[in-house]
Amino acid sequence: METPKRDDTRRESERYTPRGLLPLLTLTMALSMFVLFALGALGPMLLTDLDLTRAQWGSLTAVAFGTASALSLVAGHLTDVIGGRRALVALLLTVAVVFALLPAAHGHALLLVALVLAGGAQALANPATNHLIARRLPADRRAGAVGVKQSGVQLGAFTAGLAVPALAAATSWRVTLALVVPVALAAATAALLLPRDGPRAAGTPRPTPPAPPNRPARWLILHSLGIGTALAAITTHLPLYAHEELGMGTRASGALVAALGGAGIVARVVWTRLSGRMSDISVPLLVLAALALCFVPLIPAADHLPPLIWVAALGLGGSAVAANAVSMVAVVRDPTFGPTGHASALVSAGFFGGFVVGPLGFGLLADSPAGYPAAWTLTALAFLVSMVGAWRVHRVLAA
Repeated sequence: METPKRDDTRRESERYTPRGLLPLLTLTMALSMFVLFALGALGPMLLTDLDLTRAQWGSLTAVAFGTASALSLVAGHLTDVIGGRRALVALLLTVAVVFALLPAAHGHALLLVALVLAGGAQALANPATNHLIARRLPADRRAGAVGVKQSGVQLGAFTAGLAVPALAAATSWRVTLALVVPVALAAATAALLLPRDGPRAAGTPRPTPPAPPNRPARWLILHSLGIGTALAAITTHLPLYAHEELGMGTRASGALVAALGGAGIVARVVWTRLSGRMSDISVPLLVLAALALCFVPLIPAADHLPPLIWVAALGLGGSAVAANAVSMVAVVRDPTFGPTGHASALVSAGFFGGFVVGPLGFGLLADSPAGYPAAWTLTALAFLVSMVGAWRVHRVLAA
């Protein structure tokens, strides 16, 4: 009878919510993706200073998220083995290294090395944070907590869009990126102060090697792939498009990322709370993808009516940005998709896979004779793919 008592004590300990846990997880999510938004906001400066082509520029994001997508296949398993606290510390230390390397770059090569490391941090972000939420929060608080911590990604976008161009203009882009290092180190210190990862329950088998996704998870991965493809293309290239085609200055084009992020913060909190109350999680997934598809044509239309670019940024922030957070709610609350850590990692792999395809494909099309119209068409088609995935999730869950 001793073992059940020890197990009960372990479960009680794991349900204790450390003070400041949710703000730390939110900051972690912001830092894990901050490289994407910071480089996006600095795009016009870096292309000029480092003499990069738009295809090379797209390749940076592609390399980061290609790494993240590949490592996500084992990140959930790794988090289960080493624990959420250790995974969080490893993630934040990696972010610090990334932002120490970026300012030292004088060409494409070192940027690529830094972005590979950034991909490792991104692969751990959802498994580590979801693991801690599942272990430390009661069931009735998890959906809301997922929404809050996922909003950290867009908090990063909002901060990057407003602060990064201004800081870069006042100092330099190298100094601006280096300022992230002490923030990441402070967050890693806070993570070290969290309660230690609890021991395994007696008789609990060790995690098995990563298993392939089941049928519902496969369709959710397709949905995330479409969302990731479109969202990465938009986040990486929208400021550059506004600067080159609409004549917007560096600060104004960077503010588009802030608008996208600001709308995304609100949308992620609102939509995750709503989806947590819905019996069919596929409904908000389908609605959000459809709404995002409707906003894409406003971007090229801004050539004739410039204010539409702001409507598009706000609309895409309020729809596409929220979709990935709702996917995380799905895997945290519903065991149909598989074990939480593993399912989170697999869905993240699809999302990050889209971050490979989107910026690289967009950059290649934008540099081709077809130009930006073909690139925005690719973005719209990606949202259409995400709609198909959401519809198939609905059919599978309803069967």
